[in-house]
Amino acid sequence: MERKVSISLYAWAFFISLIIFAVGVFIGFTLDSSNMDRISSTLGDTSSRLSSLQLLILMEGNTSAFCPVFTSQLDDIDKQVEKTGYELSYLEDQKGVFDPELKKSYFVQEAESYLLSKKVKSLCGDKSVLLINFYSNTNCTRCKDEGTRILEARDSLESAGIRMKLFSFDGDLGSPVADAFKAEFNVTSYPSIVIDEKLYPGYFDQNQLVNIVKGKG
Repeated sequence: MERKVSISLYAWAFFISLIIFAVGVFIGFTLDSSNMDRISSTLGDTSSRLSSLQLLILMEGNTSAFCPVFTSQLDDIDKQVEKTGYELSYLEDQKGVFDPELKKSYFVQEAESYLLSKKVKSLCGDKSVLLINFYSNTNCTRCKDEGTRILEARDSLESAGIRMKLFSFDGDLGSPVADAFKAEFNVTSYPSIVIDEKLYPGYFDQNQLVNIVKGKG
């Protein structure tokens, strides 16, 4: 009789544990889906802001007098684009949640931001350094580390009064935008970086990147 009670208790404990696990999985899935929906909505809002800024910059009669407006709006947009990139990376790396179409939409925004940054550099004399990081999540052993070194280099340059804007593209995702940029800069391997339109294939540590930007590399 005691053995039957013991088996029953084990069965109930297993059943309750199974329910808790299932609930946890469901909540995790719901939260991940909610996060992806929120990111998708943010991409839509950012896209509208980018389109508006593009129209302003392309309007006839624009002069350097409008530069403070262009720069301020682009800075705000760039911050949001970068934040969205971090959120996508977190979901991919920590949660295993990946939406290739959403990532491709994000790359479109990065490309628009990069092209607008080039235009503002030309029109307004902006001194920001533009760096594009080409990586692969499937065919590169040092790409993650390179991304970290780039962030460190940006922080180091910022402390020296040099501003560097970052853009990153997964060259193996199948994104038409990423493929177009790869073709433009002749990127054939990963990691590869482009600094102010000049290609630097291979891996670079923080000091090497800083020296390149400062003209010492």
